[in-house]
Amino acid sequence: MGSRWISLGVSCVIISVWLVGYGLPTDESMIVFLLLVSVIQTLAAYQIGKYVDQLRQMAYHDSLTGVLVNRRFLDKLVEEVELAKSNHQSVTLLFIDLDNFKIFNDSYGHLEGDRLLCQFARLLQASVRKQDTVGRWGGEEFVVLLTHTDTLRGLAIGERIQNQVRHALSGVTVSIGVASYPHHASTAEELAKKADMLMYEAKKRKDCMMVASNEKINIGKTNTRHPS
Repeated sequence: MGSRWISLGVSCVIISVWLVGYGLPTDESMIVFLLLVSVIQTLAAYQIGKYVDQLRQMAYHDSLTGVLVNRRFLDKLVEEVELAKSNHQSVTLLFIDLDNFKIFNDSYGHLEGDRLLCQFARLLQASVRKQDTVGRWGGEEFVVLLTHTDTLRGLAIGERIQNQVRHALSGVTVSIGVASYPHHASTAEELAKKADMLMYEAKKRKDCMMVASNEKINIGKTNTRHPS
């Protein structure tokens, strides 16, 4: 529930308590005054709550792309891993890097580079479900948290992202590291480190997706590799 609705509810409770304690005045002018004060208080509470929601949005989301910032994404990762642990489910994490982004920036300028990042963020959000989470780890590195998803399904989503990037972002490719809880890590921190390490290995080859070696999975033309 947003802060605006919480503030509005609190305002209504205060008004109700006042009416119960003191009753409705009998004087017509006092009734009008009370209604006016109630309206002003309710509107003020709603606007304050709305402002708090806007501040939270700014604090939690990247100002350029609109996806979660890394610190908030980490909080979400911890929450989902703990939930998966309780429910005996899988969580898959994708670390994604735009290949040769510096070259793109140098060739077309930083404004075009920013547009590319925004376009890529929208592509990621369109590639996953509403319950999944997209974040910007830093620079041209993005992360995708797939809830209730095993490694095989995560690789299929990674392959789809790679294909869409090749088609939609001309001349740009992505390298992806894939790791899953509980198969490759026992905590959120371990999961993030594993996927991050795999992404850096994939970056050495470009347009590559790498997954931990204990998942022997081959999904064809995605250049998926298993580190030894």
